[in-house]
Formats: sequence, C-alpha cells, structure tokens
Amino acid sequence: MRLSLTPLGVLLGAFFSTTVLAQDGDTTITDYDVISAPALSSDRIKSEVLIEVTTVGTRIIAVGAHGNIIWKESDNWEQAKVDTSVLLTSVAFADDQNGWATGHHGVIIKTEDGGKTWKRQLDGFELMTLEKRYFEQRIEKLKEQLESTNDEDVIGELEWQLEEAQFQISNIEAAREEGPSKPFLDLYAKDSQTVMAIGAYGTFLKTEDGGESWQVISGRLENSGGYHLNTIFGQGDDLYIFGEAGLAFASHDGGESWETLDSPYRGSLFGGHLDAESRVWVYGLRGNAFVSDDKGQSFTTVDTGTRINLSAGTNTNKGTQLIVGHSGTILEINGQLEVKNRTHPSSSVLTDIIEVADGEWIMTGRSGLLHWPAKITEKEALATATQQGAQ
Repeated sequence: MRLSLTPLGVLLGAFFSTTVLAQDGDTTITDYDVISAPALSSDRIKSEVLIEVTTVGTRIIAVGAHGNIIWKESDNWEQAKVDTSVLLTSVAFADDQNGWATGHHGVIIKTEDGGKTWKRQLDGFELMTLEKRYFEQRIEKLKEQLESTNDEDVIGELEWQLEEAQFQISNIEAAREEGPSKPFLDLYAKDSQTVMAIGAYGTFLKTEDGGESWQVISGRLENSGGYHLNTIFGQGDDLYIFGEAGLAFASHDGGESWETLDSPYRGSLFGGHLDAESRVWVYGLRGNAFVSDDKGQSFTTVDTGTRINLSAGTNTNKGTQLIVGHSGTILEINGQLEVKNRTHPSSSVLTDIIEVADGEWIMTGRSGLLHWPAKITEKEALATATQQGAQ
C-alpha cells in the first residue's frame, strides 16, 4: 500500500492512523469502538484539533478530533451531541437545518436541527458492504462485455479492469478481518436530498434520499490508480474534485457525469473553492496554487511566495481570497493575483478558514479554534503578565 498524501495524512500525522489498544509481538489490536462511542464532553474542545469550519445562517460550526463538533450563534460556544468519536474531516449544509459531516473509519453523520445533534448514517463496515456489491456488479458487467467482443485491444483493457475489480474484492475481504480504515475527506451537499462524499483510495459515494441510502459511484471518475480524492466543491450543477497526484475532474450536470481536466500540477491538491465570480481556485503541496476563469479548462499559476503546504481557502466579502496552510500561513490574494503573506502567531497547522466580519477570520487546525486578528489566550496573557512582573 502506497504512503498516504491526503490532507490529514500530511497535516495531522498520527491522526490518520488507527488507535492502538495493545501490541503482542507483531500483533496489533485496533479499536473500532470509536465508530459508535459518543463524543466526550470537554471544556477544552476549542483548543483541541479542529479540521473544518462553516457558517449556517447566523451560526458557526466547527468539526474535528474525537467526534467533536462545536457551534456558536451568539457569544458562547456550545458542544453538539454526536454519536461517534472518530476524527471528523469535513462538514457541509444543504440549508439551515440539514447538514452532514464525514470522518475516519467510513463514518458519515447527519444533523436535522442545524448542528446541535448528529447521528450516524454510514460507517466503514457498511461502506465495505456497499463497495463489495459495487465491484461484484462491475465484475459481472465486465465479463459480459468480454463475451461480446473480439477486438484484441478492447479485450486487453477489459481484462485489466476485471483484474483490478477482483483485486478490490480481495482487499475488501481482507479489510473485514482488520476492520474499516478508509476515511472520508470531503463532501458536497447539493440540496437536502442529494449529497456526495469522497475519500481515500478513490472512494466516491452519493445519496439521493438525504442519506437514508448511499451508492458507490467511483466509476464515474477516471481514477484507475485509486488515488485519494481530497476536495469536492462547486455551485449548482458545476462541481469540481481534486486530489492526489494532480487528479482534477469537473461536472456540469450536477455530478451525473465527470470530465478529466488537464491538471495544473502533478502533486497532491488538498483544497479548492469558488470565488464570487465563479473562478476555480485550487492549492496543495509546496505552496502550489492555481486559478481558472474558464471552469477548469485552463489554469493560471499564483505566485504564493511560499513552499508551505496549503490546505483550505475561502472568498471574502471584498473579493480577495484567503488560503491557509502549515506553520500558521495565511495568504490573502487580490484580483490581480498579488499575494499578502501573513503568519498567525501560533505558527500552527491551519486546516480551514472563514470570514466572520470584514477583516476578521476564524481558522481551525492543530491548535483548535484560532482568530485573525489574533486573540491572546488567558494562558498567554498570564505568561506575559508574569514576565513583566519579573522585570
């Protein structure tokens, strides 16, 4: 199995691996109770790992480690009730009430009350069942196609696809012995019924009934290598997926069909977003960032002035773009692609950013919830006061 270069693998290291309960010689016992164990209540949740943040009407919601979800509508942050304690990787809302979050171990959860309570709709065990059924059906279809053609070139391609599908079945059967390990990495909620979720090793799912049932649609993408799908975003029928090894796809019919784009970069692309003019922004390893004004048909390179990995971004009310990454990096990019490079005082890994007021931003990351302009913590204030008193 190749090394992971997903956003979480790069940004959060150990969080990508399975919890280890005990080791006996070469045998590792893993804990999948986190799938069904509820998130624990904590008064330190704002300073623990948070991965993504979004706004829903007047409410701000952030998701992260151990199933933690926090929300704020007025002055105080509150912790949501969540029936899983896996690492949550993304969150998206279709309207003020209906939202979904994805996580490790194949978990997808849903809220119907604006983010206050969340319940599991899918887990990794169910995901393995869905994928096995998908590949079994694919194998039957490929065998039928092989029986109906005499074209040697076509036969060679079909035989390769058949071998790959059979290999996937073997992987799923082996995974049943070890437990589910595939994380979901992002999702897109088109409306209250239609949601798409993507993840590691080419995982691509869709629901058209609000999450009551899910179907595997990985075959809609040209991704025979099973590379990780890292980010999905869009508006209306125009959707985009970017991922590992420069994967780049676009759909202009709401996700029914996808075209493979000529990628601007062959390394991993971690995040992307649309700006107010529907331009496509995408960014990833080593400070690489690009923008397209023709729906991904061509890209312009943005000179970010950094080699830091970039993970997420957003459009501001004044039309600039904010992109965050490792080492507290915050980039603000204007319409002329001029970059203002800031560093948050925490120097923390940053995983997401939103604008809450003109010039005021909230970020998530390894250090939890962070602000710009930076707000000094009580601990920092005490340390400063102590130092000044000593002088």
